[in-house]
Amino acid sequence: MEKPVYLKDLGIKIVVTHLEIGGEKIPAPVGLSELLEPTWAYNVDRERVNKIASQYDFVDYMNEKGKWCTRCIKKK
Repeated sequence: MEKPVYLKDLGIKIVVTHLEIGGEKIPAPVGLSELLEPTWAYNVDRERVNKIASQYDFVDYMNEKGKWCTRCIKKK
């Protein structure tokens, strides 16, 4: 596998402005863009990423405070 090319190394900045959870658009948490910045790459091994992601279930739910959340649960 070739080494990924990270967008930050190309001078490209990605800003996550909102998330869509349960069909509802909500503002992105403060700092999410900066947290994800080191992971954005354009030549990643999609097959590997999809294989890893398929091992999990992603469940949207509304917590006791009325906020939308996503729970990531590893499949058995």
